[in-house]
Amino acid sequence: MTSSLPAGLALCHDLTPTAWIREALPDFAAGMVGSLLPAGYERYVRVLHPADRDEDGPGEGTLPGPLAAPLAEVLARGTTTPQDCFFGVWEGCGYLEDDRSAVDVTGAPRLELPHRGYAVFQGPLPAVTALSLALVGELGEAADVDNALVPDLWWPDDRSWFVHGDTDLTATWIACSAVAAEQVLAHPGLDAVVMDPASPVLP
Repeated sequence: MTSSLPAGLALCHDLTPTAWIREALPDFAAGMVGSLLPAGYERYVRVLHPADRDEDGPGEGTLPGPLAAPLAEVLARGTTTPQDCFFGVWEGCGYLEDDRSAVDVTGAPRLELPHRGYAVFQGPLPAVTALSLALVGELGEAADVDNALVPDLWWPDDRSWFVHGDTDLTATWIACSAVAAEQVLAHPGLDAVVMDPASPVLP
C-alpha cells in the first residue's frame, strides 16, 4: 500500500482534538437523530442520498461522491476554520486495507465511538473530495468521483457544524447553525430537510 495523501491532508496521530466527540455521541445505535449528532446546535438537517441504479429507494452508505463538493462549498461559508477540518473514515470500510488505496493508516490511532472506529485526517475542507478519491485509489485525471468514498465524519476545528454518515444509512446528517441549514436546504443539488433531534433515523 502506498502512503501518499492529497496535498494539504495529513493523517492524525494525535487525537486530542477529537476527544469532545466521544462525549457528544454516546451511542448512534439508539436510532435517533440526536444520537448521530452533537447537542446544542440550532438545526439538524438530513440530506437524503440519491436512488441506487438498481434500487427503488436511496442508496445506503456515506454521502455519494458527487454531493461531497457542493456540500463542502455550502458548509465552508458557515465556519471560520475552513482550512482546518477533520475527516473520520470508518476502519471497516475495506478500502483502508486495499492495495489500490493511496491512503496508508498503519500505526495511526483510531477515534473510538460505540460500534465504530475511525482513522482521522486533517486538512482544508475542499480537500474532502480529493481524500474521497484517494481512499478508493482513484487518482489523476481519470478519477471517477462517482466511485468516491466520502468520509463518515466531518467537522471544522471551530465545531461550527458536524456531518455524520454511515455505511448502513440512506442519508447524511448535519448539525449546524440556522443560517447554514438554510443554505443547505436551498441548494438545488441537495435533497435536504430539517429534522428534530428526537426523530428516528431512517435506515
